[in-house]
Amino acid sequence: MRKEGKGRRKRKEDKKRVVVSNLPFEGCSHKENPNRHYGGNQIKTSKYTVLSFVPKNIFEQLHRFANIYFVGIAVLNFVPVVNAFQPEVNLIPICIILGVTAIKDAWEDFRRYKSDKVINNRECLVYSR
Repeated sequence: MRKEGKGRRKRKEDKKRVVVSNLPFEGCSHKENPNRHYGGNQIKTSKYTVLSFVPKNIFEQLHRFANIYFVGIAVLNFVPVVNAFQPEVNLIPICIILGVTAIKDAWEDFRRYKSDKVINNRECLVYSR
């Protein structure tokens, strides 16, 4: 039991973060910098990248019950026994809804990306001795 307690303490100590300020930039090499393991303080609120947009967006849209329902109806319409009318006609509304929602999500994410870029490129005051 004592070993478990020590392990717990060690995990809490590992989570500590010590940041040293006022390092000289010119004389300090990358290996000497004690803050080199920590990420920067850039803001990133955008959800998507160019490559991840389509899969993530489809995944998010198919978490809405209405979208799953209408996609299910469209798929059932391709079964010859169940179909009520031409299956291709049933795909048009769901494709339009998914497309418009994807365009809206892309526009919102692009606006977040631009806002992040403005915030990350602002001038800031740095305390120096």
